[in-house]
Amino acid sequence: MTAPPPIRFRVGDVVALSEQHYCYGLGTLTLRIVELGRRERHSDGIWIHLRGVELGHPSGPRQRRVLAKLEAVRLRPVPAPAAHVPVRPGWECAGCGRPWPCPDRRERLLRDYAGNRAALGVYLGLHLADASSDLRHHPAGDLYARFLGWLRPGDGQVDRLAVGDTAGCGALRYRHIADLE
Repeated sequence: MTAPPPIRFRVGDVVALSEQHYCYGLGTLTLRIVELGRRERHSDGIWIHLRGVELGHPSGPRQRRVLAKLEAVRLRPVPAPAAHVPVRPGWECAGCGRPWPCPDRRERLLRDYAGNRAALGVYLGLHLADASSDLRHHPAGDLYARFLGWLRPGDGQVDRLAVGDTAGCGALRYRHIADLE
């Protein structure tokens, strides 16, 4: 039995796949890899499960899972960095594949909204509302921490959150630790 061919690419690489070498789609696929999955032996060779951000799609970057023929995966020169925007419905970053808002996007938002923290809170709150419909299986507290909890009024630094039960009715309220001291 021969050893499986080595994997010549890794997370973060941009690869290209022709139509006949991945399942399922039309045309050449350009993918920034965010996860390498398991390999499978088929009659025509070894195939690998990949998850990544599809680049060059008409509606913009989007999350894709594909099964690709390992020997047909071709490395591509890395294009200019992608915008750090959310890819729905999973709310991963199109630029780096991390949960959005990713650290790069957070830094950019802090710079862009340096003079108007209230507007930044509204902007992130609107995204939180959109994400809550897509990410119903995530606890509300986790989504709050992801979208708004990292932003502390005044300086934008990460702050710990306290969770309290309001009036014993089971509704949660989030407060900054600094507000409690």
